[in-house]
Amino acid sequence: MKSADHNRMQGLRGLTLSKINEITVRINASSDLQALLTSIMDVARDLLRSEAASLLLYDAETEELIFDIARGPSGRLLAQRRIPAGQGIAGACATERKPIIVNDAASDQRLLRSIDADTGFQTRNLIAVPMMAGSDLIGVLEALNASDGRDYDASDMRLLTYLSNMAALAIRNRRLYDDLQERMDELNCIYEISQSVRDKETVDELLDSVLEAISRVLGVERLSVMLLDEQGLRLARTLGFTVGDQDMRIDPESGVAGIVLRTGDPLLVRDLEKDLRMAPHQASRYSTRSFVAVPIIVDGKAAGVLNAADKRSGQAFDYFEMKVLSTVANQIADASSRIRSRQREIEIQLYRKDLDTAAMIQKNSLPRIPSRIAGLEVATRYEACREVGGDFYDLIYHSENRISLVMADVAGKGVPAALFMEYSKTLLSGQIPRNLDPVTSLMRVNQELSRQRGIELFVTCMLIQVEREFARLRLASAGHNRQILFRRRSNELELLSGKGAPLGAFPGTEYMERIYEYEPGDLLVLYTDGVTEATNRYFQEFGDDRLFALIREHSERTPEEVIRLVFDDVTRFREGFEASDDATMMVVRL
Repeated sequence: MKSADHNRMQGLRGLTLSKINEITVRINASSDLQALLTSIMDVARDLLRSEAASLLLYDAETEELIFDIARGPSGRLLAQRRIPAGQGIAGACATERKPIIVNDAASDQRLLRSIDADTGFQTRNLIAVPMMAGSDLIGVLEALNASDGRDYDASDMRLLTYLSNMAALAIRNRRLYDDLQERMDELNCIYEISQSVRDKETVDELLDSVLEAISRVLGVERLSVMLLDEQGLRLARTLGFTVGDQDMRIDPESGVAGIVLRTGDPLLVRDLEKDLRMAPHQASRYSTRSFVAVPIIVDGKAAGVLNAADKRSGQAFDYFEMKVLSTVANQIADASSRIRSRQREIEIQLYRKDLDTAAMIQKNSLPRIPSRIAGLEVATRYEACREVGGDFYDLIYHSENRISLVMADVAGKGVPAALFMEYSKTLLSGQIPRNLDPVTSLMRVNQELSRQRGIELFVTCMLIQVEREFARLRLASAGHNRQILFRRRSNELELLSGKGAPLGAFPGTEYMERIYEYEPGDLLVLYTDGVTEATNRYFQEFGDDRLFALIREHSERTPEEVIRLVFDDVTRFREGFEASDDATMMVVRL
């Protein structure tokens, strides 16, 4: 009996390693999340020799588990079924964040017997493991009813845990990709519509052009803009229908416009007949039963309403289109105000607003790095200027002996630059943990960025891998400015640089790896050129020499103090002159 069990375990172990390698390759290559997860479920059934397997996703808002994929008898009956927080074996697994093995389901009070009753599936035994991405709960992975009648054991638990980690990684990466793609799509729509406000002499010309652009880009047949003035709410512009003079004035206290003006919030109606906020007679006004109304906000108050109805496709509006229209409504408000004050200020103000948005996005997306990690003492600082946003830094923890440091700067301006940095950051954070050297990571990110057509932006980047067990730095640079290694023993600065074009600039760029040895106590200073290229009122630059002198003078201070002293000196040097670029710095005591 022992020999049979041993043979079973040995065979299972070999099969597991083979399948894990196969799934890992597919995770790195597959873009179809559902097909990938379905494959993982099938592998779970095969390797654990189970009659069924299921994957439940965690809904953080409701704290429920949702059956996303179920493989086995009656699996289709479970699709999208919700499990309340803490209920059932899966609920307990999600709450405790620990694997659970149940080999006598009939006597376990936690089992949700209603599911068996609804599906006709009888659960004899099961194993459930949490799917975790870092500290975040993604969901629960289950295998049910060992087909050979055996009890699930610790080896089954380890196998299912491996698979759950793979599933969690696939889900997280796909969600990041989908979110980024949606933001790119949103930006492209907004950008195309925004071009319609250029060089318009009057508000009427502006509104006509905007409505035509919305109709073309979003496929909307009926559009209107209502604006508040001294006499009430006026129908300023329409597209797709005509109105008489008697219809140019609207009661600002009633109807859809009244709701939006009172709340200041967008209103999305998917089905007029089922929406309790709508009067029964309103459905007759539209060819379809869905519309969107978004407020035009001026000085923090709703000053008008942008309405969209009757999509050419006949489908209902969604939140993506509402977000696009909300952004467009904000642009209408800004452009209208500027046209009335200074006609040619439209482009300048929209340009500055876009850049402020880019800087905010970049600042909010910067990671929070602990002051001490894996024997390193780390400090960071990022200061955005009003007109440019796009610097980025990161620290990727591989192990106690290997840490990757990133310092990057997008070359470009505006919202496209900020979003391009978010895209680049996502690619870098996805590639660096999967590669053993900086050169491979930069090459693969560059390949991906270079494939994006129509985006004439690129990123300079310095990627440094700290290998503590060898006391050395492995680095590759994508067109980034030289970085600093202060050697405590010799009291000398060494400038770190590498060969390679910025990411996204040229496909097929080759990058060169350089290796620098260090000693404990040495100071690593990473920064963007916004520090050294800061200028004063006489257009003199702060320069490398001033930075080098500061590092030498304060090399024995903590990283946090070094950064503070550098930024204080840069501020004094500028003498109130406005910064023209973001300034970012990371200081690491090795």
